[in-house]
Order: sequence, then structure tokens, then C-alpha cells
Amino acid sequence: MTDHWSEAPTLHGEFVLLRPTTIADVDGLARAHDDPETLRYFPYGIESEPPSVASVDHALRSGRQTLTQVDAATGEIVGTTSIYNMSELHGRVTVGYTWLASRVRGTAINAESKLLVLEHVFDTLGARRAELNVDDENVRSRAAVAAIGATEEGALRRHARRRDGTVRTTIVYSVTDEEWPGVRAGLLARISRRSANRPAVRPGQAADPAAAGFVR
Repeated sequence: MTDHWSEAPTLHGEFVLLRPTTIADVDGLARAHDDPETLRYFPYGIESEPPSVASVDHALRSGRQTLTQVDAATGEIVGTTSIYNMSELHGRVTVGYTWLASRVRGTAINAESKLLVLEHVFDTLGARRAELNVDDENVRSRAAVAAIGATEEGALRRHARRRDGTVRTTIVYSVTDEEWPGVRAGLLARISRRSANRPAVRPGQAADPAAAGFVR
């Protein structure tokens, strides 16, 4: 029997596949990292740099459940996400270390990835709380997290160092099991809209705030 609390899941969707990351994913992750701003708001460290053998190995040894995001239509790697700080006793997890290739940020892939992760957290693990932490200056991701129905709980002041040497405040959001049905309905509606052949966002055009991933 699979111990879902200790083993990274494989999550199948119509538009995206989330599977446990392996070191063989390095090249695909490097290709997906197509925007130099992608990791701008990650806390300073090896994983705030473009994907490499060293950074992927670090993630695999971190104790997180690190998942590679794969475009179900093409088989191309399009990003990564993680489940971590997991407590089965208290029924809580954190979702983060998430980034996506620029071409899929406003697509059904992005919304379905969020749905699959939270379905796993609440429906498979039976957790009561999913926490999401965002740099206070990351306006797009803060809007994205709020747009799915997460609650802003507070701020961790001078919480982490940024790549540029400044010190960030981390804004804490959460979704609880009581809120999950409404969040799920909203994500399903967003997937439906995204999959209805909407035109892609053109370079320079303002993106839907909800297109951002759960990034730290």
C-alpha cells in the first residue's frame, strides 16, 4: 500500500501530468526555464538559479515531494512544484517552489496543476490545511493565490534573503478543508474557460493575475 504522506504522487490530468522529479529531468527543466524573471522571487539559494544538476539534486535531497509538470499533449516538461512541511499528525502541508514555462502560465495546464495538487492534499491525504507562502513584492503571484480563494493570514517579517541581497517579508496564505469545495469549483470553472481555445496572451499584453503559479 502506498504511503501518500511519504511518497511523492503521480497526478494525471487532461492537460498536465505531475510526476515525481528525477535527475533525468534536468535538461527538460532547463528548457522550460525560458524567462529570466521566473525565479526572481525565490529565496536566495541554489534553487533561485536556473535549473541544473546541482539544483535538481538539491531538491531531491531536500525532503520535499518534488513534482515535475509535464504538458499532457506534447510530453514536454513545463515546470515544477513541491509539497513539503508535511505533518500527517496535524493534517497540514505547504505547497510551493512552483514555477512554469512562460508559454503555459495562462493556460488550462496552470489551473489544472493547482487543482491536481490540492485534490491530492485534501482528498487523498485528507489534510485540513494547505499553506502557500509568497514574497510580499511578488504582486502577480499574490493576486493569483488570492484569486483561487486562498485566505491571506499574515506576514512573516524579514523572513528570507532575496537573490539581490534584500530581505523579504513573506505573506502567508492558506486553503482549509472547509474552504476546499469552493476553491475546487472555482478552479474547475477556470480550467473550463482556459480550455475553450482562448487566445494566448501576446508579448507585452497584461496577463490574468491568476496565470501565475504558486511561487515562493
